[in-house]
Amino acid sequence: MGLIPTESQILIRDFLAANPELDSELGNIETMTDRYTNAEWDEQIKETQKKVKGDPSRKYKAPDPGSKELAETVDHTVLKLDATSAQIDALCSEARTEGFKSVCVRLNHVSRCVSNLKGTSVVVACVVGFHEGTQDTHSKLHEARAAVAAGAAELDVVLNHTILTSHNNPAASSSSSSSSSPTVPKGHSRDSTADTITAANTVANAKPRDGATVHEGPYSASAAGKHVPNYSAIYTELASIRSLCPSPTVLKLILETSQLTHAQILAASHLAAAANFDFIKTSTGFNGPGATLPHVQLMVAAAEYLSTETKENGGAPVSLRKMQVKASGGVRSLEDAVKMLEAGATRLGTSSGLWIMQEGRKARDEGGQRPSAPTRLYTDDSVGGY
Repeated sequence: MGLIPTESQILIRDFLAANPELDSELGNIETMTDRYTNAEWDEQIKETQKKVKGDPSRKYKAPDPGSKELAETVDHTVLKLDATSAQIDALCSEARTEGFKSVCVRLNHVSRCVSNLKGTSVVVACVVGFHEGTQDTHSKLHEARAAVAAGAAELDVVLNHTILTSHNNPAASSSSSSSSSPTVPKGHSRDSTADTITAANTVANAKPRDGATVHEGPYSASAAGKHVPNYSAIYTELASIRSLCPSPTVLKLILETSQLTHAQILAASHLAAAANFDFIKTSTGFNGPGATLPHVQLMVAAAEYLSTETKENGGAPVSLRKMQVKASGGVRSLEDAVKMLEAGATRLGTSSGLWIMQEGRKARDEGGQRPSAPTRLYTDDSVGGY
């Protein structure tokens, strides 16, 4: 019996069926082969986990409040399934007026945004595998290339974080403070996809049969007594998306940090760097708490360590260029924005860009006023949005 598709998956499936030209323009889809065995990935990632620590004392310079530079850090975002054409048009108008870096939308709105923003510096970003991340690789590849064909310049791809968390023991984590499982703040539930068939199959398919011996993965001899996530599966998916959507398409990997331990965040960051992604991003905004300072600080430290541009902590030539960090989920005020930028983030995913800019202008020159309700149309203070 197959999995019941989510509303997000149904939306993408139906959109692609109605727009077959977007799913064929870029030719055949190919899946990349892995660079290393799972055991080799495990050894590399252990080094990253051992050496990288977030530095809460380190502060980066944030753009001045209300400035053009601050506006250019904002990905102006609407990702609700029921977003209307009028809301998308307003989103683009606001991004154009403020000079935001991008608008970030679902696949079915990309073409409209591209048309609305023609002749401006604002680019269109499209989410892929949103928001669950557990879609199979082939589906993500189809969605990614359709987004590029529709005119998206940036793709925000959701990590299949269940591959990293499938071995977490919910029973143990509820009775222990062990770091082997993410701590979910009170009032938020664990990701509904954390125990899906997708994650279970990842482990089950690696299990040896008929007495066979496997040399990598969670059932290998080297992994006896412990669980090694299927890093190879994650890398293969990311590298395949990068190959299908080469530069100048900007790729951001959404980690869903609220569901991960620090060690798992570093593992995902390592694999993103190896696959030549441009950004690592905190959250979808639809699953638990969004961006936190400790997570952003850790991701910034990882991006620096994994880049050949730095010798900090001995350096690690995993990526040819330094990844950047996007803070998203819960960034709703100028104070939030400044904290994330001072922690080292260079991009902000938010539906509160207008409010942040108006607060900034008020802080700069004591002009302006608190936005009215219509102006705050895209601010969502509930769980389940940016």
